[in-house]
Amino acid sequence: MHALKSAPLRKQHESLRKHIAAIKKLLNPFLLVQSASEARSLITQLFGELGKHLQQESKELYQALDEGTDEAAKAMSARFGMEMKQKLPQLAEFNRNWPNSDAIRGNGSAFIKDADAMLTWLEKRFIAENNELYPLLDKQDLARMAISDNPELKIARI
Repeated sequence: MHALKSAPLRKQHESLRKHIAAIKKLLNPFLLVQSASEARSLITQLFGELGKHLQQESKELYQALDEGTDEAAKAMSARFGMEMKQKLPQLAEFNRNWPNSDAIRGNGSAFIKDADAMLTWLEKRFIAENNELYPLLDKQDLARMAISDNPELKIARI
């Protein structure tokens, strides 16, 4: 059966949200003293996975919506794309500001504040993409399946 194009992107969001939840559990001044290395490692994993996710979105989401005929989808794609483009330098700055466990331990309260703000923004972003942007890709994908000559795809949409 044909999966919608947004399915792998949604799955990536779930994985990214697990990283976020694990990091948020450590955002406690008492825990952070002992778990600064773990927090830094989880941030590295989160940003690595986020980078791959953003590359895939660029190729499979934004490009597809921008090449489509739906002007509202194009406008939403441009809005989401611009928002992320503006946020990327802040994410990079966060990563530079907290390069290792010593930096995190050295100013735990500032790290907690910065990390919570960044992680909360990412969570809200994923929810917005899942609810507003990905349905546009799914709509485009379903329309493409409806005009397909492939009988498997026509059966799958019944």
